[in-house]
Amino acid sequence: MTLQQCQYKTGEVLGSGSYSSVKLAVHIKTGEKYAVKVINKKMMEGREDLIRNEIAVLKRASTGHHNIVRLIDYFETMNNLYLVMDLCTGGELFDEICQRGHFFEKDAKDIIAVIADSVSYLHSTGIVHRDLKPENLLFRNDKATPNDLCVADFGLSKIIESGKFTQLYQICGTVGYMAPEVFMRVGHGFPVDIWAIGVITFFLLSGTTPFDRGNQKEEINAILDGNYKFEPAEYWNAVSETAKDFIKGCMNTDPAKRLTAKQVLEHPWLKGLGEKDEDLLPNVRRAFDAKRSFRAAVRSVQWINRLRSLDSSEEEKEEYRQQVFALQQEAEKEVLGPESEVTMHAIPPN
Repeated sequence: MTLQQCQYKTGEVLGSGSYSSVKLAVHIKTGEKYAVKVINKKMMEGREDLIRNEIAVLKRASTGHHNIVRLIDYFETMNNLYLVMDLCTGGELFDEICQRGHFFEKDAKDIIAVIADSVSYLHSTGIVHRDLKPENLLFRNDKATPNDLCVADFGLSKIIESGKFTQLYQICGTVGYMAPEVFMRVGHGFPVDIWAIGVITFFLLSGTTPFDRGNQKEEINAILDGNYKFEPAEYWNAVSETAKDFIKGCMNTDPAKRLTAKQVLEHPWLKGLGEKDEDLLPNVRRAFDAKRSFRAAVRSVQWINRLRSLDSSEEEKEEYRQQVFALQQEAEKEVLGPESEVTMHAIPPN
């Protein structure tokens, strides 16, 4: 492939993930702003299949749903790979909710309906997300309406081809949102996303996660047993039985008995039946603030082949994190502009 003049200028660092950084990018001709994921090529050595998978997923996911972050372009320099995506400036889901003046069960229902519709679309195209959580649900703009909510971060997603019996066995995701079958290594697929929708719903209605425990081992055991309660009562008395039934349907420990994406969309709660009209925000915010240290400590068990195994020592994990951080910083130093030369890759038209 031949080198071309870069079509983007890169700016400030917006954030970082487990293996990449995200920077602001501006299209030189149009002035349109985007988010660009920057991946140091040294990070890709021996892991090219993982990068190819993420790009394949993004291409397929970008073909026709307003509430899914699109891949706009991707290109590379001598040092880094760049994935240009929609810029979401409205912030993360739960942070935005906590800034509101009130939050009712209907508000949670409207948000979950958008997430469920997005997941239904992904599943219809053969994509299982595998890392649904509030941090990966972003608002496009400051209006922060449900219709502006976007599903993002497809780094752990997989394509399950239609007509093929495919089971995934890799342990990945964020522990508090992972389904039991992922830990059991018995194979998993689309139902893991429905489980995560149940956890997110529980979180939106109470400010707590259902399996929050004193340590990760206890948390995993609670997930395996489906051991959760709608407590404390003073929080959950303000929530309808229809919402609780919805959560139970999403978090059945047997994936074969769990609701499907279609059944989620048809559930009475998402149809507006039985919801209560009490302001949940005081309890949600109080619980969330009390557990903020837990949220900060949540770690994605991402790209498990790189992390070797869940049994790696803390010293090994810390050494690896330091290596990743150094490579991220190295990638962030590259600044692109009209004088930069890049190798562009084609994105199929929507």
